[in-house]
Amino acid sequence: MEPSRDSESRRVDAYLSLLATINNGIEDLLGPASKGLIMGTGVKEGRRLAENLHKTNSLKPAVDLLNKAYEGVWHIELRKHDSTDAYFYEDELGRASFDIIVRDCPVRAAITQKNLKQCGPLCFLSNGYLCGMLEEIMGEKVGMEILHAGPLACKKRMFFRV
Repeated sequence: MEPSRDSESRRVDAYLSLLATINNGIEDLLGPASKGLIMGTGVKEGRRLAENLHKTNSLKPAVDLLNKAYEGVWHIELRKHDSTDAYFYEDELGRASFDIIVRDCPVRAAITQKNLKQCGPLCFLSNGYLCGMLEEIMGEKVGMEILHAGPLACKKRMFFRV
């Protein structure tokens, strides 16, 4: 028998179970297309989550604003590019890009707690949320790629889309 937990813990566990069910079901149904579908949905929700936040066209203040507004839920850090002392660099496709480290992430928490594989559809939900929030704050379209996924942090490349 499981130890008694408070109703909030049971509620959170139920939400995480719902996410796990959706993750597994959509991947079984749509295969690789599930990631694009989930990311697009996440972008829309990310924009909604950031619509009342202050707007800026500067990256560092945008990241700081997101971290403050969603403290304890999201925490992302800008990472200086390996070959320079700057955040921005030109990636192999010629896009203006920057790398982030995602430390706090509600999606990764769900993945870890429900023992799901990383880089599945739910990770692309996280990508969508972050892209949508930064798009709304900065007024620029951004895309994202996962460079590394881990239990404590993920490294992602973000780039400006035309």
